Amino acid sequence: MTFKKHDLILDRYETGFDLIVCRNVVIYFTQETKNNIYKNFYNSLKPGGLLFVGATESIYNYKEFGYEKASTFIYRKPGGN
Repeated sequence: MTFKKHDLILDRYETGFDLIVCRNVVIYFTQETKNNIYKNFYNSLKPGGLLFVGATESIYNYKEFGYEKASTFIYRKPGGN
């Protein structure tokens, strides 16, 4: 596990993640910015990788970004094992 400082709007997103946990952050952004962040998270995940968001941050249009709903507040990038 590695922790790094990352600007969700300005920084380049790394790839190859099995899990991204982003809780209680995107609620402060516009919908357009949220959409860009969710797209970037999707591209950062490995196939089968998970995105875990906060209770107030449900992604209602998660299919538009390519995610599957794995559980409450947890979204999966299809593929993988």
